Amino acid sequence: MTNTVDSSPDSRATDVARPRFSRWPARAGWGLFIVAYLVFAVITIATIQTGLHGDPTRTNPHPDPAPYPPFLGFDNWPLAVSISSIPMAVGLIATLVGLSYRQRKVHWAVVIAFAGLITGALDPLANWATFAIFDPRMLHFPLTWPYVNISPDLEPALAFLGGYAAYYLLTGLAILKLHNRFVAPLIPRTSWLAHHRLVAVFLGAATVAIPINGLVQFTWMRCGIFFYTEAVGPVLRVGHVHFPLIMAVYDSFIFAMVAVMCVRDEDDELVLISRIARWLPPRRGRPKLTLTRQLLISVTAGLVTFAVPLAVLAGLRAAGVSEPAYDQNPYPSVKVYDPYGHLQNAGKPGPFYR
Repeated sequence: MTNTVDSSPDSRATDVARPRFSRWPARAGWGLFIVAYLVFAVITIATIQTGLHGDPTRTNPHPDPAPYPPFLGFDNWPLAVSISSIPMAVGLIATLVGLSYRQRKVHWAVVIAFAGLITGALDPLANWATFAIFDPRMLHFPLTWPYVNISPDLEPALAFLGGYAAYYLLTGLAILKLHNRFVAPLIPRTSWLAHHRLVAVFLGAATVAIPINGLVQFTWMRCGIFFYTEAVGPVLRVGHVHFPLIMAVYDSFIFAMVAVMCVRDEDDELVLISRIARWLPPRRGRPKLTLTRQLLISVTAGLVTFAVPLAVLAGLRAAGVSEPAYDQNPYPSVKVYDPYGHLQNAGKPGPFYR
């Protein structure tokens, strides 16, 4: 099996005779979006911060020494990881622009990357639901910004400008390749899964993604990028790193859906997005498979994919069934995030904040 599936000739019949319509409304809308995004990028870069700036809610006025030695003797992994978002975003944009220019139309990967860009805006909610605490040396949004302040301690900034898009797209493509190489050949050609390609990709990609995502997150935690104060379910401990196994499943669901969204047919069209676009009724006098429809469908699919596991984790948090998921606070300059008093009741040292 390859990245493609056979398309239905009948499904394309309605798209052959395309009526004439004005493209200017869509172009104007996307032009305004690009301008707004550039303004947001400029404001983000101009106001970006590192450290807590003495914030009374989060800052520990009497910090102890760091409890753990730096990974590989390098003590500034948070800043390095923050800055890495810049070449990732620039490289992704340059590559997609080059591919689109070469084929004289928008490359299919742009549709997926755009979904990753917009979906990344849900990250503050994800950090809240998972009790994720970042090293204050990360480059982050101002702590006074209302929406990003949903994150327990801070919200990394540069990833919003393209880092998330690159991360989700590249990881999804890599997992799709691994599925095609190792899992797809094991599926019998006469089986139900062989005739339901997208379902097979989702299940196979999720299976491949769980150990890979677990290893990536464990590495980040070992580098001191973030940790989880509480979690639901078993926690894997390796050295001083405590990794909640539920987090390996959480992101893997998202990566598996990205892999599904990247599956293409023999005409290099995105199968899932094209099917949805042809199923939805178009506006009068307009074709079903326009770029705008594909982008909006991709964003909707991305938001739903991100929101489903996020809602599960948020429900578990609200139910109060989480337990402490760390030994010592790796960031002594930051108070311990303890919204429900679980950590204090478990005997963890403070000071705490909610």
